[in-house]
Amino acid sequence: MPGPYPYLGPTGVLAYIDHYRIDEEFAVIGEDGDHFLKFRDKPMTLFFQGKANVNNHAHVIGDTNRCSPKWFYYWFMHRDLTAALSRQGVGRYKLTKKALAELEIWLPSKREQLHIAGILSTWDQAITTTERLLANSRKQSQILAHQTLTGKRRLGHFDKGQGSQPTPHGPIPKDWRYRQIQEVSAEVGTKLGSAAPHPVLSCTKHGGLVDSLRYFNKQVFSKDTSTYKVVPKDCFVYATNHIEEGSIGYQDLYEFGLVSPMYTVFKTDSSVCDSYLYRLLKTEHYRQIFAAATNASVDRRGSLRWNEFKKLRIPFPPRDEQEAIASLLIDCERETFLLKSQLESLQTEKAALMTQLLTGKRRVLLPEIETEAEAAP
Repeated sequence: MPGPYPYLGPTGVLAYIDHYRIDEEFAVIGEDGDHFLKFRDKPMTLFFQGKANVNNHAHVIGDTNRCSPKWFYYWFMHRDLTAALSRQGVGRYKLTKKALAELEIWLPSKREQLHIAGILSTWDQAITTTERLLANSRKQSQILAHQTLTGKRRLGHFDKGQGSQPTPHGPIPKDWRYRQIQEVSAEVGTKLGSAAPHPVLSCTKHGGLVDSLRYFNKQVFSKDTSTYKVVPKDCFVYATNHIEEGSIGYQDLYEFGLVSPMYTVFKTDSSVCDSYLYRLLKTEHYRQIFAAATNASVDRRGSLRWNEFKKLRIPFPPRDEQEAIASLLIDCERETFLLKSQLESLQTEKAALMTQLLTGKRRVLLPEIETEAEAAP
């Protein structure tokens, strides 16, 4: 029955139920699953203190006079356990109780374990706080983008109390215009017919347009780029067959780039602030519009070609308001980027510190009174 007590599996809390079977400090490590192969990116262990339950797909590690559960938690958090695993069907692995008991663990004194765990816990708290700030920043950015890009929230002097006008996708301010993409842009992209020395670009769902070699760290495009399209700077690019997944980008990386023939390229006129349009087209609302248009496309091949794409309608405020909206959203994106960079730095620094502290390459200085207690007979 539902209740207040967490019910843990090998990778996290699965539910909350009305009773508990453990009431102490403990660590959890999986007994079976495919998560063992993801040890570099995902933790192999959990730590909990208090009233809880653990299902039968995990081992529970309690406290002893030689090993703290939190030390166990950090020691095996990102450790490769594949040598100790047995196969349990295709892609399924098992860490038996016997194999777990035979795993090697280095043990400093119990007091040093607790001090090291305390240091790493401080880093964990900083990481958790930054993760929450980043999630909140992303959520606030999404809300602000939705409100400003649809005219539900006007900026400063742009709100003149003129009311709204109806459109097929909801009301917009009366001084905005609802226009087809073909009214403000045109398709571009020339095929050279021979290889060109321009960098090859790719569209990503979240990152927009990227340098393919730098992003993937390998060549994922054809060796023969003679059929590729040349994309001048300040052009939009979208994946003709995958736009419903959000694969649309803006070329501001190089004077010229190349994209495969699977992409469509277009350029706007001077009435459009490209930063405004790009952020509008990347919203979830327009991703759904792209998906609907793709499903209804003429060729029925899951693509959205320019002839259909150019007929889609977009809400356009006056040019100066487009620029103001884009500037505000760019500031929000910058804050999110800084938080993301801060989080990555904390995670990298903690990983390096864990390696040093858990292997004894770097020792902690224990309080003198505790050091004397350690030496006492």
